[in-house]
Amino acid sequence: MKNFHFTTEHKQAEIEQILWQRKKKIAKQQLFFLTIFIFIVFIVILYCIKKVLYTEFDGYVVVHNVRFRASEDIFVHDIYKHNGELIKPGDTIYSYVSLGWFHEIGDINSESEVVVKSRDLKLQYGLAYQNLAVIKTRLQEIKRQIDLEDHNIRFGLSDNVHKLNLEREYKETEEELKSQQRKLYVLQNAINESKNAVDRLNSVNNSGFTIQDVRDKKKMKELGMVHYSIAADSSLVTKNWISELSLVLRGEDILETQSFDLEKDNVYVMAYVTPKRAKYLNRGFKATIIVNDDVEYTATVVSMGARTEEIPEAYRNNLSKDHIAAIAVLRIDDKQEIPFWSLVNGMPVIIRFDNRDYKEVSPEEYLQLTTPRGLKIPEAVKNHLYNKKR
Repeated sequence: MKNFHFTTEHKQAEIEQILWQRKKKIAKQQLFFLTIFIFIVFIVILYCIKKVLYTEFDGYVVVHNVRFRASEDIFVHDIYKHNGELIKPGDTIYSYVSLGWFHEIGDINSESEVVVKSRDLKLQYGLAYQNLAVIKTRLQEIKRQIDLEDHNIRFGLSDNVHKLNLEREYKETEEELKSQQRKLYVLQNAINESKNAVDRLNSVNNSGFTIQDVRDKKKMKELGMVHYSIAADSSLVTKNWISELSLVLRGEDILETQSFDLEKDNVYVMAYVTPKRAKYLNRGFKATIIVNDDVEYTATVVSMGARTEEIPEAYRNNLSKDHIAAIAVLRIDDKQEIPFWSLVNGMPVIIRFDNRDYKEVSPEEYLQLTTPRGLKIPEAVKNHLYNKKR
C-alpha cells in the first residue's frame, strides 16, 4: 500500500481519449447518414424533374417475320439454313418430297393426276390439229374466191369492195393459222414433259414403291421427286419449327425468318396507354424509344387507339386499377442506325415524350367520331397533315 500512487491526470487523459474517439465515431456516422440523405433527396429531385420534363410509356416492338409454310403435304429431307444463319437470295433453304404421289399410289380407285393430265394434253392436241386442217381449208377457199373476184373485176362484173373484204378475211385467217400452229407447238412440248412424268410414275409403280421409301434420299433424287425451296430475299433465320426427315402437313410452319428490310418486316413500336394518360400523346408526336442505357432511337406516333390489350403484370401499377390499355402505334423514323438485335418481335422498350415539345392534348384534338355519320377530322390534325405534305 505504501508503493501505490493514484494519478488523476492519467485517468483524465484516458477519459478524454475515449470521449474523442466516441465523438469521431458519431461524426462519421452523421456524415454517412447525411450523405445517404443528400443522395436520396437528389434522386427524388431528379425523379420529380424527370416526371415534369418527360412522359414515359411501357411498350414493345412488333416485327412480322416471314414464315415458310407447306403449301401441300410434304416430307422434308434436308434443312440447309438453321437458327441464326444468314440467308441470301438464291440460297437453298430446304429440300422436300411432295406426298401427293403417295396419296395417288395408295388410292386404288383413283387415277394418277399425271396420267389424267397427259391424256388431256393429247386430247387437246388432237382437237387443235383437226382445227388446223379446217383453217387451212378455209384459207384455200378464201384464196379461190379472191382469184375469182379478180377475174370478175377485169371483165367489169364486180367492184373492189368484195375483194377488199375477202383480203381482210384472208389475213385474219392467216393469223389464226399461225396462232394455231404455235398452240400445237406448245402442246407438243407439254405432252413430251408429261410423258416423262408418266414414265417416272410407271417406273415407280413397277419397282414396288411405298410410303416408306420417302426417307430414302438417294432413291428420291434418282426418281427426280426431290424439290427445293429457294430464298428470294436477304434475311436471318429466327426459328426452325421442324427437324430434318419430318412430315409436314399443309399449312404447317417449316422455317421463320426476319428480313433486313424494315418495310417488308412491318416493324412498329406499340405503347400501352391507359385512359388517364392518353392526354400526353397524339398523332404526329415524336418519341424516343429506349432499349437500354446505350441503345435508343426515335419514332413517330401514327395511330392512337388502334386496339386494346391487357397490360402485362410486370408493367401494372399496384396502386391503379387499370389493367386494360389502348395501344398507340409508332413508326420508326428513317435514316437511323439501330442494332439488329434490338428490333426483334416482343422486345420491351420505354417510349419517352418530351413535355417541353408537346402540350397536353385536349379531347377535341383527337380524331372524332360523330354518331352515326362516322369520322370527323379536327382542324388541328388537318393543318398538321397539310404542313407535313408540304
